Amino acid sequence: MLKRIVHPSGILVTFVTLLHLNLSKPQHKHLLRTADAIIVCEGRKTLANLYRQWVEAPDVSALADCFRVSPWEPGEIDQALARFTIEDMVRRAKEEGTDLIAWASIDDSATRKDKDTHALEAVDWIFDHSASGKGQKAYCKGVVHISLRIQIGSYGYTFAQRLYLREKTVRRLNRKRRKGKRLRFKSKYCLAREMLEELRALLPEDLTVYVLFDRWYGSGKLIKFIRRQGWHVICALKRNRTLDGTRVDQWDQRLRHKRYTRIRVPAADGTSRTYLVRSVQGHLSGVPFEVCVLISRRHNRDKHPKYFLCTDLALTAQTVLIWYGNRWPVEVDYWYLKQALGLGDFRVQAYEAIEKWYAVLHLVLTFLQWRLHEARARGQPLHSVADVIRQHRSEHAQETLISACREAIRTGSIEAVLQRFVTAPVFP
Repeated sequence: MLKRIVHPSGILVTFVTLLHLNLSKPQHKHLLRTADAIIVCEGRKTLANLYRQWVEAPDVSALADCFRVSPWEPGEIDQALARFTIEDMVRRAKEEGTDLIAWASIDDSATRKDKDTHALEAVDWIFDHSASGKGQKAYCKGVVHISLRIQIGSYGYTFAQRLYLREKTVRRLNRKRRKGKRLRFKSKYCLAREMLEELRALLPEDLTVYVLFDRWYGSGKLIKFIRRQGWHVICALKRNRTLDGTRVDQWDQRLRHKRYTRIRVPAADGTSRTYLVRSVQGHLSGVPFEVCVLISRRHNRDKHPKYFLCTDLALTAQTVLIWYGNRWPVEVDYWYLKQALGLGDFRVQAYEAIEKWYAVLHLVLTFLQWRLHEARARGQPLHSVADVIRQHRSEHAQETLISACREAIRTGSIEAVLQRFVTAPVFP
């Protein structure tokens, strides 16, 4: 296998420098090497494969120790990324003169592992609700993490992420841990609230915020917490939720005499689609203030309408549905994390080491998003994170080829160049 990285990417070094991380020199080097190799490596992102991408690198055991025993906290990276992303988005929005409106999307995702996995502490049996109808079993071994994505104007970043463990999993892990090292169970609501509180501390006061989430997070507790911050909610609803004492699917029957409002909503692929919408205002169960509920159909004969809630009664139905569509980028981020960046390829065992792996992947994704925004600002032809990954790999490939040619000219020996730039085959 051809080694692909001679020196760390200059733009990656610049990005990490902007974060002002409190890391030692060896930790900083391991972070750069790992992040760079995650982007360049096209196979499984195991630690061994990542260090095989480098022409010169220490033994992979040093990298493993950086995750297992090195005294750095993943929360420090997450906090630095949070500060950087908010400052970057607000600055860009002000420079463009766009309205200071933020959309904060809450969602969770399951990262699958093999069913025989048992030594990785964060891996347990989970229910993957996205597996329905795709030939995959909904109950599987894996890891669940919750993320909060922020978009201000046309710029967006993954703001924060948290690993989620079932209460049963936490009890099992704590049996083998000393008192000071025991984990604390936190529900998905608590994790979402923690991330929103971190966001609240960093956002400027003059920013209007709409929090978006699907029906699985539409609890009265979360909606009330968000409104106490002075923010608004746009979310999907389950059909069994009650509005003024009546289920929302029964409101659909009550309003059958009311004419539909036709609304065209743009899709991610540039097309648009027409929806038939009815709206009703009232008090949702567990929520003391008035909200607006939208009943949306794709066509007249659609027997499975979707239900949406908005706490901002001044918004039109079209605006609510268009803004709810701002949740889609978080699904795109999950795709890149799993398919392109190898989120589920970790093999470190300790829960703390897995947290560090997720923090490094968070840094890599933020770097790619930042570089995409920088390219847009400079008029460069990069339109997606995939374009940025290809550009990053191309830059390293060019540097590797130039270095190999220079060394061949200097030494006059092809064998020495092959020995330095080609990894010996690894057999299972």
